[in-house]
Amino acid sequence: MSNSLPPYLPERFKRIHLELTNRCNFSCLFCPDGKMTRKRGIMETELAQSALDQIAELGVAEKVTFHVMGEPLLHPDFFSICDHAKRRNLKVGLTTNGALLKPETIDRLARRDLHQIDVSLQTPDAASFGATRGTRMDFTKYRTNLLDLLAACMARPSPPIFKIRIMTTRFARRMRERLGIPDFLGSTDALRRTVLEWTLQVRERLGNTDGTVELRRRIKKIGIYGWNVVEISPRVFIETYVLTDWGNAFADAPPVEVSRGYCFGMRDHFAILCSGDVVLCCIDYDGKTVMGNLHSESLLEILKSPALQEIVEAFRRGALVHPHCRQCLGSSSRLGALVKPAASILALKVLKPFLYRKYRLFDE
Repeated sequence: MSNSLPPYLPERFKRIHLELTNRCNFSCLFCPDGKMTRKRGIMETELAQSALDQIAELGVAEKVTFHVMGEPLLHPDFFSICDHAKRRNLKVGLTTNGALLKPETIDRLARRDLHQIDVSLQTPDAASFGATRGTRMDFTKYRTNLLDLLAACMARPSPPIFKIRIMTTRFARRMRERLGIPDFLGSTDALRRTVLEWTLQVRERLGNTDGTVELRRRIKKIGIYGWNVVEISPRVFIETYVLTDWGNAFADAPPVEVSRGYCFGMRDHFAILCSGDVVLCCIDYDGKTVMGNLHSESLLEILKSPALQEIVEAFRRGALVHPHCRQCLGSSSRLGALVKPAASILALKVLKPFLYRKYRLFDE
């Protein structure tokens, strides 16, 4: 069997998500964790290593990201899995909520040659943190640990890309009210003020005071209506984005399904869930688009399946074959179901590739 991918797939995916666990130590209101029906579990270490082996042997990923649902640092063999990926010369990205960043964990992370670390700060202050994250953790301590990790990583000879991710609530009024999420960062002024506050804290922690005037000028240009990525220190970024509904996960009623649209699932990424299930994209938190399972098939066999070929070739035409894709890209209204497919094609097929080129360093 040839190790080359079939022509309907890219030669290399920008990232492959490897979900080490779907268990989480937070219960955030804005996360579909509470909607998830699949069994909670932790990926067997042998399966994680096998998945990494197959990805490395096929040479199909620019990066492996430990993220879908759950908190990766809860995996008891997290660091040995990281070391295995390093032995296979794979670039590794970690997405963490930051709650487990104790001194020992910070030291062990900083000593690993990670390609990228994303900290899902999401709620930028103590009030929003306490109201939405489902934890009694002290926010000041949480912030200190985050900054300690950042400083330890930046002290490396070859530091990782480090992203602090912040969510805004501008376009999510109905969902926010239904879920009881407080209205935070709902204006451009509030967003700019928060990004500046975090920027100054980060730069103070790193002892970096150069170029502050220019950085302030750049922050004044960001807006509430979309995606913002600001490099606040070499290889350190703040990313802001709007609260989303995870493919209609929080809808009051089943969405109006659509037959047209566009998705980057199996175009620039796919995901391997902790059960070994291979799914189309990282938004599929409940495993509705399973193409196969690594316990019974090789990764290459799954990627060469006729069912996957049909789905991906349809994506190229702007058509949706899989029932879950039709729901994920659907809308709560018939009008929305008419508009959303065109919007997804414009946003994902046209604008996102442009932003990938523009922000090539942190497109992950």
